[in-house]
Amino acid sequence: MAPSSPSMVPADGNGHSAQGMRKLRKPVIEKMRRDRINSSIEKLRMLLEKEFHKQHLPSKPEKADILEMTVTLLQQHLAGKTAPSSSQSYTEGYSKCLQVSEGFLSQHRQTEAQVKLLQNIHWTQAVAEGTLSSKLIMNQAPSKDTADETSKVIWRPW
Repeated sequence: MAPSSPSMVPADGNGHSAQGMRKLRKPVIEKMRRDRINSSIEKLRMLLEKEFHKQHLPSKPEKADILEMTVTLLQQHLAGKTAPSSSQSYTEGYSKCLQVSEGFLSQHRQTEAQVKLLQNIHWTQAVAEGTLSSKLIMNQAPSKDTADETSKVIWRPW
């Protein structure tokens, strides 16, 4: 028959039973958990200190205030980070490509073709940013004379 009295439960080397060890460790583990929570809340308070000053909240806000402010700011941040539209993504990608191309062309000795490419990149960026006036854009557009000259050239594969 198995021992049924607590005095008969096997003890560890120090004379403590397994159940007694759990009872002794539980408060220690709970204190460690509370310390981790409090430490994280304190870090949040330090991160949000400027926001508390903007909101005119006390310098030592309660834990609930800190958590509420964090949730509010995260919701605002996520709402502002909605997925960009396809045209917005295209524009951002196009601008990035122009910047990389300009950086690459600027690093090397510039030939006439590279200078023309750089001028075209700068013109395209100005058009995209809307900094060129419509009058300047009309002056930069290819004229009928240049269109006639290019149409006179016939490409032959042989």
